[in-house]
Amino acid sequence: MRERKEAAERDPAELAALLDAGGPAERVLAGFEPRAPQLAMLRAVGEALRDGGVLLVEAGTGVGKSLAYGLPAAELAMRRGERVVISTGTINLQEQLIGKDLPAVARILGRELSFVLVKGRHNYLCRRRLADRLRQRVLLEPSAQDAQVEALAEWAERSADGSRSDLDLPIDESLWQELCSDADACLRRKCPHRPECFLAEARRQAEQASVLVVNHHLLFADLALRLRLEDWQHRVVLPNFRHAILDEGHEIEKVASAFFGHRLTRIGALRTLGRLIPAHRAQAGLAAELGAELASLDGVQPAGRLRDPLAPLVAQAREAFSGAFDLLAAACAPQLRGRAGKLRLEAIRARPEWTAVREAFLAAASRAERAAVELERIVDGVEALSEDSSRAAEGRAALRGLHELAQACGRLVSEDGDEHVRWSELSTDGRRIALASAPLSVGELLDRALFGSLRSTVVTSATLSIDGRFDFLASRLGADRQAGERLRCLQLDSPFDFGSQARLAVATDGPDPTGPEYESWLPTAVRSVVEASRGRALVLFTAWGALSRTFELVRDDLEAAGIEPLCQGTAPRDRLLTRFREDESSVLFGTQSFWQGVDVIGPSLSCVIIQRLPFDVPDEPLIQARMEECEKRGQSAFSHFMLPRAVLRFKQGFGRLIRHRADRGVVVVLDRRLLGRSYGKRFLASLPEVEILSAPLRELCGELAAFLDPGSEDRTG
Repeated sequence: MRERKEAAERDPAELAALLDAGGPAERVLAGFEPRAPQLAMLRAVGEALRDGGVLLVEAGTGVGKSLAYGLPAAELAMRRGERVVISTGTINLQEQLIGKDLPAVARILGRELSFVLVKGRHNYLCRRRLADRLRQRVLLEPSAQDAQVEALAEWAERSADGSRSDLDLPIDESLWQELCSDADACLRRKCPHRPECFLAEARRQAEQASVLVVNHHLLFADLALRLRLEDWQHRVVLPNFRHAILDEGHEIEKVASAFFGHRLTRIGALRTLGRLIPAHRAQAGLAAELGAELASLDGVQPAGRLRDPLAPLVAQAREAFSGAFDLLAAACAPQLRGRAGKLRLEAIRARPEWTAVREAFLAAASRAERAAVELERIVDGVEALSEDSSRAAEGRAALRGLHELAQACGRLVSEDGDEHVRWSELSTDGRRIALASAPLSVGELLDRALFGSLRSTVVTSATLSIDGRFDFLASRLGADRQAGERLRCLQLDSPFDFGSQARLAVATDGPDPTGPEYESWLPTAVRSVVEASRGRALVLFTAWGALSRTFELVRDDLEAAGIEPLCQGTAPRDRLLTRFREDESSVLFGTQSFWQGVDVIGPSLSCVIIQRLPFDVPDEPLIQARMEECEKRGQSAFSHFMLPRAVLRFKQGFGRLIRHRADRGVVVVLDRRLLGRSYGKRFLASLPEVEILSAPLRELCGELAAFLDPGSEDRTG
């Protein structure tokens, strides 16, 4: 016991020596070189895990964050036996941690390290549900999904873990939702398939692991439930843990806003009801199966009579939800003027149509609850006669779905001042429509669920600070609520030499992006820059409309110039990035997710084009509400909210360029406001020291070509 305690109190500086010159890292990792910022981060993370508290670490590109937090996390887990959760925002980083970084940590420490990638239960196929579906084929009419069910059964026998990421088949989303693991439909120890259960095996591995790698959504699912139950000692969604490291921490507010809010869609509501009685197959569905099972168990009442009370209730609920969403679409359409978009409910609450919309959703909720009462009666009857009925378990899952439908309606059309922002989302044709909400602020929730509940929390990213200060992010996340020295911040610059490796170029002759001439100038500017860089470019847009219009206008010219244009949405993200890496003559057009998580080393990414400064759209419902809240506090919404968010996102876009010490490239900004407006200094102050090229577009393209290919002729002529 004494030896264990001494090992647990190992000094972080001693641990950092493993990455120093002549240390184990140099011996076991090919090409490893000691980096002062990495050592500083390792010591800081080690102290935070040892002493407790909250640590915010901004680590520039190339610092080597994963080793810097992976080593102290592994040391804590192995020496003290305290589990550590590492949460990320992207699949790419999860795969890197599992396949490369954590195995490297184990080799450096010279010990075995147990770590596992943890996925939500809906990622796993349920063998019992699959077997039930296979048996039902003799009872149900032939379905277009029957071939998919057969293929899934064959895949289940050869799959290593039964997870969707291992699935190499085209499977309908509705079918996967019907056959994946579900908490309410699970028979647990009574399940005849438990010895071969994919989820049970995954959970067993997680319980035995010292380090759990998860995504932010799964982490917040666990934290929210623990907060509600006030339970930090037992498994909830994840096994119990007291330490968390959140990489890609700039995503936390966005993920938390979505997770702690609510969302109801027309498709989702009808799918929940269709689980009981499919609209297109009147004689099939869970309701009929439950009725038949109850009839066979009690031997008295025929199945048809048992099903009759539920069928009309489900049909009425389906009609009520369809009608409610139709009314909502009609109420929103005049203000959206035929465009797809989002609209705050405040914008239609003053209109006479709102009363009808609200009453329709409350009526739909009532219909769902009436169906739930009848469904529960049938399920109770089956369970009273059979303790391990799989259909009763499915009935419980469907029952939960009905209750959640009803509860979501109540929350989303509520007019109580509960500090949630509510809005509708409507497609151009009005068929895809949703109601959604999110908390106005997530700071208090995160303080209670994350920072104030765990012994230690580390949040890291390449973009957490503005002008060297963490005030904005700490306030948005609620980390500033931690008292005294419990909150620490550390900023570490990239070890790359941006002065020699990179240039920041600004076109000075372009129209103001807020003016009408900008849209017609943009395609010419993008084409000129991409031709000057000979492809090898990532073009980042702030809106999908500008991306699609520009891509259509430049695609043919780029192909004629021997440059392959790739566009977000035309193929899966990973496939686009693979093609972009492999083809140095390609150019990739992207928005939103492509501002982060793109890690392309080498000449394939030599130019990043930022279409315009990435300010949020001010009429986005959640953004608009948070701006209003800023003004209520007597602050400038632009200076204290919009500008800091844009600076952080700009840093993300800039960070796509230099990913290795041998990289060389130019970030081109097609927005003259960067140099022409006073707030442009805030953007520049948050970047590494880099030479700025400012000139008219034609001259700028010549300088860009000369920098990327020294000695080459000007290709813009």
